[in-house]
Amino acid sequence: MKSSFVFFLITLLKTTDGFCQNGSKIISYEPYTPTTSAKAKEYYNNGHDYILGQNFREAVEALSLAIDIDPDYVDAYDDLSLAYRQINRLDSAEYFYLISHQKYPLGTVAIKNMAVVEERRGHYKKAVEYYNKALAVNSKDPEIYYGLSKMYLMLKMFHDALDNGNTAEKYYKQMDNPHMGDLYGVLCTIHYMLNNSQLARKYMGLAQEAGIKIDPQISGWLETITK
Repeated sequence: MKSSFVFFLITLLKTTDGFCQNGSKIISYEPYTPTTSAKAKEYYNNGHDYILGQNFREAVEALSLAIDIDPDYVDAYDDLSLAYRQINRLDSAEYFYLISHQKYPLGTVAIKNMAVVEERRGHYKKAVEYYNKALAVNSKDPEIYYGLSKMYLMLKMFHDALDNGNTAEKYYKQMDNPHMGDLYGVLCTIHYMLNNSQLARKYMGLAQEAGIKIDPQISGWLETITK
């Protein structure tokens, strides 16, 4: 009955890779020291706007120019990596994330996104390693727990997925976050896999209210169960 859940999860990973299902860019809650170069900032802003418009090749060009001017511009490295990731240039994305991490080792953005690169490669255990490294830096970042929840779900480690999903929900509720609907979809799927129809139904409703589509197999299963 639950054989299609991996296909559903792969679809979910693709729809949350750098963007929310409403199309907006995932927000980073980690501030950086900005560049002192007005020209580098201009190129960065242009590149950032290109990303928001999903014009990723143009973003690569603009962000590369920002880095040429200021080789220590961490924000530009992160956005450049995101742009490369969106056009499936994963080796390039990894390369610039690693530079970002070397320049700002106390941050978590590059480490978290290295985990996303491994997700895209289908290396879920490696992604877990990166998420755990990020967790050692910031134990209250909901994006890390959300990522871990997805990875453990892909690895069919459902109780670990649930623990991390619940923690992500706890911290996401403390901020205005565009990932909440996607998280509800993940929690719905986890409870479905654990045969908890009550909580699966709860999170299906929350996900749908947030505009997230739920696998028809899950909704169909819930329809067969008396409320």
